[in-house]
Amino acid sequence: MMSPELRKALYTHLQTAIEIELSTIPIYLYTYYSIQRQPQDTDSLPNGRALATFANKAGGLLMSVAVEEMLHMSLSCNILRSLGGEPKLYCRSPGAYPTNLPHHKAGFAVGLEPLSAHQLDQFKVIEVPEAEGAPPQSDNWDSIGQFYRYIVELLDQTSDEDYGHGDEQLAAHRGYYSPNNVDTVYPKDAYYIQQPEDPFNPVKRGAEQAQYPNNKDSGHLRRIRCKHDAKMAIHAIMLQGEGYTNDPSHKRDDPERNEVSHWYKYDALRQEINSFSASDLSLIIQPFPVNPTRAGYPAPFLPLVDLANAVYSYLFLLTETAYRLDGEAQESLFYVGMHKGMIFILDKILGGMRYQYLNNQAGQVLAPTFENYQFNSLATAKQELIDLCLAVPASLGLDSNILGRIRDLPDVNVGPDGIVRF
Repeated sequence: MMSPELRKALYTHLQTAIEIELSTIPIYLYTYYSIQRQPQDTDSLPNGRALATFANKAGGLLMSVAVEEMLHMSLSCNILRSLGGEPKLYCRSPGAYPTNLPHHKAGFAVGLEPLSAHQLDQFKVIEVPEAEGAPPQSDNWDSIGQFYRYIVELLDQTSDEDYGHGDEQLAAHRGYYSPNNVDTVYPKDAYYIQQPEDPFNPVKRGAEQAQYPNNKDSGHLRRIRCKHDAKMAIHAIMLQGEGYTNDPSHKRDDPERNEVSHWYKYDALRQEINSFSASDLSLIIQPFPVNPTRAGYPAPFLPLVDLANAVYSYLFLLTETAYRLDGEAQESLFYVGMHKGMIFILDKILGGMRYQYLNNQAGQVLAPTFENYQFNSLATAKQELIDLCLAVPASLGLDSNILGRIRDLPDVNVGPDGIVRF
């Protein structure tokens, strides 16, 4: 059995791993939502076809990384839970941007910025492969791989008997955590829609163009029941981010060599973005502010900003609560609530915000701030979410279906009977 000292170290560093992922998810999502994946004003440009194709590709690759960061967060949560710890997610995102990653070497800061060459350079620093001979480090590390290899060294000191909470974890279920979704797929040529359609096989045109940036064999959500499971989960996180350390290109991260690493995806986009002028990029990138805050927005927009932050925080609260449950209660809370909330609520709110102009001198649009929202009480959190939605004026263009979808979310105030109520 683990010593108290080893248990404390693993609990501490696995929680840090969770918070590293919680730092990257909003940063990547912010840049994703700044991209107009189907631009309307590129047809007349000499390079309009290439620009439109780049926009869709950049969006697909960014979302493919964000999806895997959510997977990494959940894998770290599963390891922590398997050892008897309780993952903390609610209100654990960075308090302000720009931010350094937890326990990263000082001097690096990345923030909420629209797509740009500079932002892609920052993303490459986040996912940078380990330098040859770099030691495992729990603090002051240069690459995430160094930090995760330190966790592997701690896991090597455990025994299979230490992993006694297999049923209180999250796992791939009913298609959730599929490697790809509609937002990660992109076409080889964005103008494929102008090609003639086969009336006998109408899906052929799109199927032949579809690029799937994530591959099912590169790593998946798994329950942790032994030391081997835990180490395999950590290795999947490392490889998806930086690629194989014995491959100088750090391109591939899966045995079938069908998926490229996060670092390589960002490196490819960084090289490609140089092909376009600032004027070109303005047609595919929304004029998002840099590191926006609630306090910095005009008062008329605050109801929508508050709702977005509250939904974002509620989804992590759902996930955290799910780790204290199992069986049908866990299914209702996470597999139904978290995924419905992310796809049908948060995505629609964030996607709609960017059409609200701030009417400032820079001509910027409203963008999410990804700030933690502190509910007054878990007993009233869902009702607070409903009230925030009702407070958004029609002038802010909130999707009319959002209120009903919020009402359909499970309530995090799970009673002593263990039943999740909606």
